[in-house]
Amino acid sequence: MRYPTPSSTKLSSEGSPVTKHSSRRISIESVASSKGIHSRKQALKSRASRYDPPPVRIKIHGLPGYTGGSLPPDVVDPRPPPLNLDGLECIRTLGDGACGHVLLVQTRDCPNLDKLDRPGSLFAVKVLSKERMKLIDRKHPGDTNAERTRLSELPWSPWVNGVVGAFQDELNLYLMLEFIPSGCFHDVIQTRGPFNAATARFYFANIIAGLYFLHGEGIIHRDFKPANILVRPDGYLTIADFGYARLDDGSGTSTEWLMIGTPLYMAPEVLCYQHLTGCSVDWWAAGVTLYEMITKRSPFFGTDEDKIFKRIEAGRYKWPKGLRVGASLKSIVAGLLNTKVEDRLGVDTSVLDHPWLDNIDWDKMQVGRYLAPWIPETPEHTRTWLNKALPKQHCIPGLQLSIPPMHREWDDRLPKSRPEY
Repeated sequence: MRYPTPSSTKLSSEGSPVTKHSSRRISIESVASSKGIHSRKQALKSRASRYDPPPVRIKIHGLPGYTGGSLPPDVVDPRPPPLNLDGLECIRTLGDGACGHVLLVQTRDCPNLDKLDRPGSLFAVKVLSKERMKLIDRKHPGDTNAERTRLSELPWSPWVNGVVGAFQDELNLYLMLEFIPSGCFHDVIQTRGPFNAATARFYFANIIAGLYFLHGEGIIHRDFKPANILVRPDGYLTIADFGYARLDDGSGTSTEWLMIGTPLYMAPEVLCYQHLTGCSVDWWAAGVTLYEMITKRSPFFGTDEDKIFKRIEAGRYKWPKGLRVGASLKSIVAGLLNTKVEDRLGVDTSVLDHPWLDNIDWDKMQVGRYLAPWIPETPEHTRTWLNKALPKQHCIPGLQLSIPPMHREWDDRLPKSRPEY
């Protein structure tokens, strides 16, 4: 084989009809004349930068990024548009909360609905009147946005009825929550109670798990009662209605904790000036709830609020005659209903360490591996008769009202079977 000589290479280069590039010749000569691998790499990089265009930068979700050298024709946000009041319609009245009534809404089948949305999804919406919120803001400034603020700060938990969104119109504020269809725990106690020790232990373990989650996040419920506990379709319990919730940061004064909650479930320190420990008021209410599970009655019932408050301050209650209650069950109720805050169970010692709860496997309870003693048969709320009247359309101007068929309209056929707490 004949190798090219310098002279032949020079002649063939000079006789070539290809256009000469002076810049390239200078770059190659500079590489050949320089010594060392580092200088050669730098020269090759500088030569490549003249011909290779830089990668195109775009913004996706507000963050800069590269598209791999090519720009897509249009950058589309894959997330669906946020849900608003126009995409909801009211189909039912569920009940009343601490600061407003609760409605059942479903998503509408709109023509511009995103494919990721599910028409017919059900949510619970708490309607708060702006005029009423102004009055509350004058008396209790910290309670105005308490529920929305506290729920938005919480991570999702099966023990808490979580918030989905918040809206407003010219008259109301709307707080959209997860819909739990099986009713409240108060109705379960009244219809299926009193419970035996095993059933009460299961439900009270649910309550303990929920309260420990809230207190671990620094939140005090302050209006804990069976009416504010919802029953999930699997039979487990979920805490709801955070209208009076507060952070346990010690910043509030004693007057901000006075007379907060429902009279039958108020702790003694809420009735008069005492040293408050925050979570103690919830554990007192949990003790009242446990007593109700066993006896189907309140331990401090009275014909008026003055008598109720006197019995709470004295801390005296009696077990019904003829009811067999174990010593450990009486002990946990007595520890929760201790009038001295510093000695109350849950403040002085952990509730989890009480002997009455020794048989509970808390890891199984957290993941829902226990079989509930009662699985509710929940009817379809979109097809059953309305047991409460729907609000007027002018009262909820931002939320469309769905008129039910005649056979499902509310007609006040059933009287009230229990007082509203």
